[in-house]
Amino acid sequence: MRTALESTAAHGSVSYGEIASERLRAILLGEEPAQDEFARVHQALTETPSFRLATLAREIGVSFAALEARFQELTGKPLLQEQQWTSGGH
Repeated sequence: MRTALESTAAHGSVSYGEIASERLRAILLGEEPAQDEFARVHQALTETPSFRLATLAREIGVSFAALEARFQELTGKPLLQEQQWTSGGH
């Protein structure tokens, strides 16, 4: 069974090239992404259901609020607004 980090990285590797789970972790914990990694991180977090992102946050040792703040820092947009797994969505 995959960890939440592994499954989130898999979502981010679908359309824009692969992002390794450890690289995703590093970016979420503050490393600056390369230009081509922004789309991968966006896809990873917006195409992973929120409940799984809460598990991801615990796995990497941050709060869900901190994960949301990091997403906004990277993209300029609120995570839950960008989420594709919302009521009435997927």
